[in-house]
Order: sequence, then C-alpha cells, then structure tokens
Amino acid sequence: MAFNPDDFIAGISAAQTPVTIFKAADVAGHLRAVEADLELLAGFDDEQTLDAGAERAELIEKRDRLQNELQDSAEEFIVQALEQDRIDELTKEARKTAKDRADQAAKDAAGYAREECRRAEIGDGKEIKDAVRRASLSASEAVMRKEAGIHIISHAVVTDTGERAFTPEQMRVVSEKLGDTQMDKLYKAFYDLTSNDPGELIPKSRKPGPTVED
Repeated sequence: MAFNPDDFIAGISAAQTPVTIFKAADVAGHLRAVEADLELLAGFDDEQTLDAGAERAELIEKRDRLQNELQDSAEEFIVQALEQDRIDELTKEARKTAKDRADQAAKDAAGYAREECRRAEIGDGKEIKDAVRRASLSASEAVMRKEAGIHIISHAVVTDTGERAFTPEQMRVVSEKLGDTQMDKLYKAFYDLTSNDPGELIPKSRKPGPTVED
C-alpha cells in the first residue's frame, strides 16, 4: 500500500510532530556544491560558449541524480513532547553517563590552555589558572550538554505506535551518521513542542565564561 502523508499526520497527536530526515546527509552537501556551480554558470551563453553548455548539462544531470538520491533517503521521524520532570531526570542520567568523557575532555582542554598561555607568553599565575579553569569547564560542559541532548532526543523520537525508536546508545550512533544539520531538525522539533532545547540544558549560572582564545 502506498504511503499517504495525510494519514500519517492524522495519526500524530498534538504533542507530536513529524520530521523528515535525510539519511544520506553527505549527498546534501554534494548537491549544494553542484547547485553553487550551476549558479556560477548562469551568466554564460550556451550558444556562444560550447564548453559552458556542456558543463551545465553535466551539472544538471548530476544535480538531478543527487536530488533523487537524497529524496530516496528520506525517512519520517516522529518527535514527541516530554514532561519537564522527565527532562530533568534524563539530564541527570546523561551527566552520570558522560562523567568519564567529560573529565577527559576537561583534562585535554586544560593542557591545551596551558600551552596556549605559554605560546602567548602569559606569565601571571592567576591569569593562567583562570584560563585553564574556563577551558576545562567549557570542554566538560560541552560533553555534558551533548550527552543530555542525545538522552532526551532518544526518548522523544518514537515510532508511529508511540514506542521509543532508539536507545541513547543507538541515538549516539545515529547522530554521528546523520550529522549536525539533520540532528538539528530533531532538536528544533522538540524545542517547538516543549520550549526546551536539549543542547542548552545547563543552568546559566553554570555555563562557562570565555576561553583563553577570547
């Protein structure tokens, strides 16, 4: 039976929204590059410049092929709203899961900040200490925020029967494969439903200040 978008949308509650994700995310990048090349050739007259006409025809054929590949990779995801208590719970769970990775990121960032201070010939101990602290906190919280987003969106994406579609581990793999642009569609849909951004769940008082590069 053919897929009917109207039937699909009709079965989604007000606390859910469909999101079209293109699994072939790399194809989208290639397509944008081809479209940019076509725009550059727009000023050439095919009748006067045979090479430009041949190149344009080749690019059009490539553009059409990439558009078809991209469309074939489209998949409908359903994003649902979550209660604030559940969001808070998942955030705490994510921070525990990511603790070791966050600690390592903080350690790496601290070493980099010290090296940057050395290169900049900063000799003031307090200034170096502050730069290292800011870099460490920034790196640690970046890991925590990303993991919180993964945990929350893994509970927010459901099947058409309302069942969870991904575990946090599966969503982490999906995130790497889809890339930031496609994942941002899911995060935006969740934000629109709940006014909660999975990537910005750290209280302002705990957000890091500027790094040493600033």
